[in-house]
Amino acid sequence: MSRGDADMKGIIAVSDALSDYREMLEEEGYQVVSLDEGLDVADAVLVSGMDVDHSGISAIDTEAPVFDVTGKHPAVVLRDLEKRLELL
Repeated sequence: MSRGDADMKGIIAVSDALSDYREMLEEEGYQVVSLDEGLDVADAVLVSGMDVDHSGISAIDTEAPVFDVTGKHPAVVLRDLEKRLELL
């Protein structure tokens, strides 16, 4: 996977269960990859509660920021994601 595409805003790894978020991110110009294929290249990771254990800790092993989007509207997640990526 290459970061060379100037039109892409970033690479976001998304849990397979989050198809609404995947579609929204693609429409906004992000490259979206699955958790299995993209953790090593992702700029951020979106997971649902199913990807987080009972103590609220994600089992995702990555350097990228991990967002638990459980109960959050896609537009809110997009705003939070873009704020975080601006800081990186």
